[in-house]
Amino acid sequence: MQQISSRRIASILGMLGGIGPLAIDMYLPAMPQVAAKLNVGEGAVQFSLMSFFAGLMLGQLFYGPLSDRYGRKRMIYVGLALFVAASVGCMIAQTAGQLTAWRFAQGLGGSIGMVIGLAVVRDLYTGRTAASLIALMMIVQGIAPIIAPMLGTAILTVAPWEALFAVLALFGIVCLVLVAAFLPETRMQELRATSRPIDALRNYRHLLSSSRFIPYAAALAFAQAGFFAYLAGSSFVFMRIHGLSPAVYSILFALNAIGLMIGAQTAPRLMKYFRPVVIIRTALGAYAAAAILLLLIELTGNAGLVPMSVLLFAVITAMAFVLPLANVLALESYGAISGTAAALLNALQFAAGTLSTLIVGILADGTALPMVAAIAVSGTMALLVAILLLPGSSRGRLQTI
Repeated sequence: MQQISSRRIASILGMLGGIGPLAIDMYLPAMPQVAAKLNVGEGAVQFSLMSFFAGLMLGQLFYGPLSDRYGRKRMIYVGLALFVAASVGCMIAQTAGQLTAWRFAQGLGGSIGMVIGLAVVRDLYTGRTAASLIALMMIVQGIAPIIAPMLGTAILTVAPWEALFAVLALFGIVCLVLVAAFLPETRMQELRATSRPIDALRNYRHLLSSSRFIPYAAALAFAQAGFFAYLAGSSFVFMRIHGLSPAVYSILFALNAIGLMIGAQTAPRLMKYFRPVVIIRTALGAYAAAAILLLLIELTGNAGLVPMSVLLFAVITAMAFVLPLANVLALESYGAISGTAAALLNALQFAAGTLSTLIVGILADGTALPMVAAIAVSGTMALLVAILLLPGSSRGRLQTI
């Protein structure tokens, strides 16, 4: 196998992992414009975002096992080719139905970056080197939610919304070239020969019945459902109801993304002082409290721009404390099938996100209430799961991972 620097690996895998966030967050400032251009309501445009989430969810379940059998690079080529083709389809869509269908296909293709990165890392490295590489990947991926809305807004100032998908198609092509030129095939031939994708079904069934997996997966899924409701509704709420320009909305979104990164980086450090389950429960308590308060002030008609922005920042930052710890705990007992477990863990989160986005779209009524209510229900359910179902965990044991 050819040698390649870990930094180059991290950059390429980080770019692949950033495809999903870019395709989501660049699109958010354009959603009101898309609705006006296609002459549909906000709910129809939110369905197009929901279909993208659905594609991300389903794609991950297939790419992981298939890459074990047929190789990492081959599946990357398939996923990226589908992403590029679907991006072009989105660009030429003439109806909301066509856009929704192409966004689903785009999600199927774009999901390759979310599932393949960890598999490649585990093929090449173990121990501290692997952990360092994953940290580098997360830095690259973490940039996407910060710059994507601003990039989308900048594009919209000089071009119509279709240009966003042209940029995404170009980004997919760049990723294809980089993978072809610089990323070696990391799955050994002898391992490919013995892999059976059909075994994934048995592993998925086992995970879905495991008390060591499902409580953490459920807490993550409910927490993410609220975040996806925010993604679906925030552009309409802030730009149409509160009158923000796309540029100001993008800055507000970037601030929330920074809160997401701060929370995710801080949570592991707190493990020196508190058990991970305590941190998860506390963070979800803050999440639920902020979300319920936001719902109450919305119902009383006092949800102005400042309180809504502050409480949403609190919700998203609190969720960020949960993500790294719950992911590690969910996968703690499944090192032998970590790829399959990670695929299912991510898929369940996107399934919950797809459902919450669908609900926000169906209930869309020109107010912030559907988004705010979905966030409050999601946060409350995540907290109940954490209180009632999460087992205790030894701090010392987890720190050795």
